[in-house]
Amino acid sequence: ALNANGDLARFADLGLPVIADSIADYPGPLAGVLAGLDWAADQGVDRIVTAAADTPFFPTDLVARLIEASAGMEHPLVLAATPDAARGQVRHPTFGLWPVALREDLRAALGDGLRKVVMWTRRHNGREALFSGYSMKIYGVTGWKNAGKTGLMERLVAEITSRGFSVSTIKHAHHSFDVDHPGKDSHRHRVAGAQEVLLASKNRIALMRELRDQEEPDLAHLLTRLSSVDLVLIEGYKRDRHPKIEAHRSATGQPLIAPGDDTIRAVASDVPLTLERPVFDLDDTTALADFVLREVGL
Repeated sequence: ALNANGDLARFADLGLPVIADSIADYPGPLAGVLAGLDWAADQGVDRIVTAAADTPFFPTDLVARLIEASAGMEHPLVLAATPDAARGQVRHPTFGLWPVALREDLRAALGDGLRKVVMWTRRHNGREALFSGYSMKIYGVTGWKNAGKTGLMERLVAEITSRGFSVSTIKHAHHSFDVDHPGKDSHRHRVAGAQEVLLASKNRIALMRELRDQEEPDLAHLLTRLSSVDLVLIEGYKRDRHPKIEAHRSATGQPLIAPGDDTIRAVASDVPLTLERPVFDLDDTTALADFVLREVGL
């Protein structure tokens, strides 16, 4: 079906049902979603997928990936997203999976003046399906220095892998970090001018690359360097747009990041907090792992 307004007869040659907005004054994409949900309800189905009709070359697995990302949700609500070097993870609000069960809630929200797609999807714990050169599920742990990020990462890796899932990690480090040491053969190779040094043994492989004044690779590029796993946990990268848990320790004296950042889906804190999103005990690894796995649909 095609959602359009104005003279609907101009689309007659397409042979498609053409559905106009039911809300006056063209209030934006959500009105088109509502029109589609109302039409779908009449067809007896429980969800729809939307795509912008003027977008060429969108993914042929769009529907399958949106449905995959909705696994375990009571009301399947998922937006497509792509990584962007400058802006992080970018949502595409006209490409989504929408549940018919929420159409009256959407109608009421539009009647109250809501126009932002993401504001409405967030109310219902909507997810994102990431489309790019990789398809792995990702989740972040962020927070200020000494807030407990690394400890939480370590515990989450141990807990999630103990449940049978494969996990890789990415950590954003200080610009001066080094995993090599003067005197080692690999260090001598680097100092001599090698751009990449690969160390290999029967137990592990390590690849070091010297950027030598090149720009730091963005997160989207780094993810393409990983082998496929069930879940990639990301420490740091607070400015990127992937979903995250904020680690918070009151002793740091730092303010919460969460109130001003809608990518933070929950807070793990060592003190009680009242927020409009889930708050967990920082040491409740089981509950935090359950939350992450539900969020990514594992």
